[in-house]
Amino acid sequence: MESLEIAVNMLQNRFTQKNFKLLCNVEKFILYAANNSLDDSNDYFQSIMDFCYSDIDVEKLKVEALIIVDFFQSVIKTNQMNIKQITKISTICEIFNSCEVGKEMFKEYHKLTKLYSTIPDTTATSERRFGTLNRLKTTIRSTMTQSHLNHCLLPHIYKEKIDKIDPRQIAFKFISSNEKRQHFFGLIL
Repeated sequence: MESLEIAVNMLQNRFTQKNFKLLCNVEKFILYAANNSLDDSNDYFQSIMDFCYSDIDVEKLKVEALIIVDFFQSVIKTNQMNIKQITKISTICEIFNSCEVGKEMFKEYHKLTKLYSTIPDTTATSERRFGTLNRLKTTIRSTMTQSHLNHCLLPHIYKEKIDKIDPRQIAFKFISSNEKRQHFFGLIL
């Protein structure tokens, strides 16, 4: 029960942070501007000013937000994309990549999407590790010590790097480091 309570408290802390609400507002602005012509959304622009400080010229962004919906609709029609409404930031990036002129025409909006896209998803790595832990620590292995569990997890987490290692070299080093091993296993060439 205590661990469940800790997990719930951590989730509540994660999603009630000021920055989380700020990032949600920036994402809402990006998507809303892509689908609708903005009249005046001071809440959104205040969030953008808080998020980007001096990276974005908010006055230019306001002007771009008024007409960018027409640009997106024309690119979608021209490229015959099957998109009714833009619901993902990745779709906006795809549209910008398909039409280089848009990046120049809507510099501030493009900068905002790039800044938003570079925010790291800090929980993804730890979530993958916990998923690995659940798969690794089965009921059969539930009695293993913490250090043994860590030694089993590390190769699984860094699988790409370990796949590049030649097992014959490891075996050769292991065997050649001890005379008893050399006698028992023989020499591997």
